[in-house]
Amino acid sequence: MVKRRPLGSKNKSKLDYTTQASVVLRPSTRSKGTDLDPRDSGRATHSREGDSLESPSGASSTLPQLVAGLSDSELDSRMASNAEPASWKDAFGAFKTSLCKELEKGLETLKKDLGAAIEQLDVRVSSVDTKQEELSNGLRRAAAEINVFRSEVGFCREEVNRLERQSRRCNFGVVGIAGKSPEEDCASLVRSQLLSKFPSITNTVEIEKYYREGRGQPNKPAHIVVGVASHEHKVEIMKQRWNALKDCPYFIVDDLTKRDLAGKRRWASQAKSLWDSGVKLRFYSGRWRGSLGEI
Repeated sequence: MVKRRPLGSKNKSKLDYTTQASVVLRPSTRSKGTDLDPRDSGRATHSREGDSLESPSGASSTLPQLVAGLSDSELDSRMASNAEPASWKDAFGAFKTSLCKELEKGLETLKKDLGAAIEQLDVRVSSVDTKQEELSNGLRRAAAEINVFRSEVGFCREEVNRLERQSRRCNFGVVGIAGKSPEEDCASLVRSQLLSKFPSITNTVEIEKYYREGRGQPNKPAHIVVGVASHEHKVEIMKQRWNALKDCPYFIVDDLTKRDLAGKRRWASQAKSLWDSGVKLRFYSGRWRGSLGEI
């Protein structure tokens, strides 16, 4: 039984090995020099301290002399090579321990990387939230400005329509008078076919303008717009038109703006139903109005 020196111990002297066991020198295939192998019983001749041993070169030397010629590191290496191999359980335990250490190290690295990524993501999310808040504030300001613009545009439309209505205040349209040619004289047509039907104002009415508006259709000629100088004359003509032109193929209508005409047509069926039921209505200043005003 060989008593081995613990690996890494440097406190014992080299002579301790000579008193514990006898060894046989044999050539080493792993390193230069000689190996001490106490297990090689087939080639060893057990001897006491001071016995003569045969070296690989054939020279005879004693065990203390051979041991004295080796350094501490060489002795530790030789003793470790002669140690019994570890069992598979010890090897698996060592592998499991090293694997756990590697896993722990990887987990720590992953935690650090994940923490850094989360911090960076938090910064980006905060930046996005700030930009989104700024964008929301901008959209709210834009919505408020759009509402102001809409109200202003609506007001401008009403004002433009009012001014256009004012410019048409003394106008009326004649629908159904045929004929439209370059040589046509609208003034003579109006006086001969229209104003002659109103004897009370034929000699006093003053006509400022007359022209055909639109292109018309083959069976529906464009109506003639007539502008008189006095609004009272227009009112008189509009009052007498139904009786004065009841036997004529043409008739007179008020000269409305496009906005007012659309409003009149939108409620035309309801106004007709009220008229048939005995309610007197008229369209004035963009509204259907009864005897008591707007309805």
